[in-house]
Amino acid sequence: MLKRLLIGLIKGLAVGGAIGAGIQYGLPELGVPWVIASGSLAGYLLAMGAAGTTGVFAGRPPWRAGAWIEALLKGVVGVGVGALLYWVAAKFGAFDMPFPGVAGPTQWTAQPVLFLPAIAGVYGSLVELDNTGEDGGTSGGKGRKASAGPKARVAIDADADTAMDESQNAEHTRRPARRRA
Repeated sequence: MLKRLLIGLIKGLAVGGAIGAGIQYGLPELGVPWVIASGSLAGYLLAMGAAGTTGVFAGRPPWRAGAWIEALLKGVVGVGVGALLYWVAAKFGAFDMPFPGVAGPTQWTAQPVLFLPAIAGVYGSLVELDNTGEDGGTSGGKGRKASAGPKARVAIDADADTAMDESQNAEHTRRPARRRA
């Protein structure tokens, strides 16, 4: 369980950090001025996007068979959870701090490179904790059923009421044959 929490945290930190760094450091390089106030609409939209993206890519990968629906649902839920986590952070956890490249102290909830990894990391941990690691019995892992190996072929004696298993000695394994209707 702790391993899953750490994996989800790392996935969330990676996704949130990439989005936050791209927004905070990439947009000004393109000539787009980027200023965000703590608790602003832009902060909510970024938090919703980061948590939604984390919901899609944490847990079961969406490119696996049948996993895209689960990934889509976790992404949609992530949008709501991201908004909730940003509201809690901006309302109750905002504090002034010095930040390189910013004149004067600023709140950490106004810096996408700080609050997006935090929000995505928390949601990534929740998503990964929900992930069971099973692919419906088709992949490896602790939850996988043991393979029974190749199925034995059964020869049915037409004259007798017994079936013989060809994989073992026919003298030792006799069982009642199934009647066809």
